[in-house]
Amino acid sequence: MTDKSPLRQALNACDLKKVRELVAAGDNIRFVDDHGYNAAIDAAYGVYKASPEAARQLFEYLIEQRVNLSQRTSYGESALSVLSRMGRFEFVHQLLSAGADKRQLKWTPLLEAVALGSVADVESALNMGEHIDSRDAWARTPWLLSLQRGDRAKAELLQAHGADTSVRGHCGAPCTFYPIRGGYPDMLRWLLQSGVSTELKDDFGHTAIFEAVGHDNLECVLLLLEAGCDIHIDANGTPLSGARSRPIIMRLLEAGADPADADQRIILGFDSKHTSRERTLSVLASVTPDDFTRGINRIFGRSNPERMHQPYWEAMIRAGAGAYAARVRFGRTDSYSDGPIWCAERYGQSLTLLPDGRAIQVGGEHEDFYSSDFCIYNDIFVHYPDGEIEVYGYPKEVFPPTDFHTATLVGDHIYLIGSTGYQDERQYGETQVLRLNIHSLRIDSVETSGEKPGWISCHRAKLADPSTIRVWGGKIMKLDTGEESFVENRTTFLLDLNSMRWRVE
Repeated sequence: MTDKSPLRQALNACDLKKVRELVAAGDNIRFVDDHGYNAAIDAAYGVYKASPEAARQLFEYLIEQRVNLSQRTSYGESALSVLSRMGRFEFVHQLLSAGADKRQLKWTPLLEAVALGSVADVESALNMGEHIDSRDAWARTPWLLSLQRGDRAKAELLQAHGADTSVRGHCGAPCTFYPIRGGYPDMLRWLLQSGVSTELKDDFGHTAIFEAVGHDNLECVLLLLEAGCDIHIDANGTPLSGARSRPIIMRLLEAGADPADADQRIILGFDSKHTSRERTLSVLASVTPDDFTRGINRIFGRSNPERMHQPYWEAMIRAGAGAYAARVRFGRTDSYSDGPIWCAERYGQSLTLLPDGRAIQVGGEHEDFYSSDFCIYNDIFVHYPDGEIEVYGYPKEVFPPTDFHTATLVGDHIYLIGSTGYQDERQYGETQVLRLNIHSLRIDSVETSGEKPGWISCHRAKLADPSTIRVWGGKIMKLDTGEESFVENRTTFLLDLNSMRWRVE
């Protein structure tokens, strides 16, 4: 939204008070931009995050101001098409009543009756002999539209008249998507109780759990989890990787989703990692140039552990900022002789939530090896329930730079297994196992024996029983005649914590 005018931002927020102020100050409410967007279309896109009453009043104002309600963009969008796609039929009705072009919806009398009418209206349209599986502008049949409308009586009536319940809509969306889009969990429950599979996919390989997560609908997520949906399915990302609210993230984690896919910042109560650069830079505003200079690079600890007092680091953790953002903030974009700039935007960093309310993040890397800011870290962040953050460093020989490992909480210790690490520090055939005491924060290397996984990373680990950690998936790095290769790990390994011996399951 930062590239839009204040008026367009107010429209997209359905902020009628601000819109009125800007128009009174001279802004043109009947604008049309280069792509054909106007006030009605901007307002339609804002409906999903506004209260119904705020949206209704804004559209009423736009109607009074004679804004073109039928305006189409160069992409074929209109206010009606946007509102119809979202299932906000109350506003579709409002615009139609004000003269918007109904032809944009491609609604037959039956489709219109399902969207806007009563059950009697639907029955009357059916008795006219209209094709029961006709489609609207979004490829929805009356059956799909009834699901998005959340009207079970209409859905059952259409079923009784022979509607095809296996149809798919725009981009192959199956029936399970539509009650989620409409915000009707009871309708989704009815479908699932009727035997509809949770694993029906659209053209992109997404299932209903992706749709529920994308719409931030916790109730639908819970219904799908209860029905046994697959939370590990990967269609250019897993359901967890798309989650943007803490309650949904936590429920997916409880159900066994891979923690590596989660937006850790949301779990910790910070802004999402997708926060705008402007927000990131504002968090760094309190950091002085001297603070930055003192903490510009990674510093290895001198004891096991060493509390690192660096205001710049703590601000970077709160900001979730990358190294380049720090370079922008402190004017270092023209020089890369400083070495890697310390930052908290990392990949392959583990997060462990402790019973006492603390959370511990371990290691991780920033950027890839070819970047000037590439760095693999060997520090930990401790987050307290009151918002306090502590950073601890370690000697390199005690805690090697570690990334893409797993962290498994067992009693008073977190077992850190695996790492990609720096190329010249990898021990092919060995498996790095470290033990972090959650009270003293001391880290110790653990010697293991048996059938080791080898130099493993990007894997998963879980406590199989009180004294056994199961490790599976990921990749194992091998060295053969001087050539390094990543090999998919297709074996499940078990580490006995009593004997520290590995075996194959």
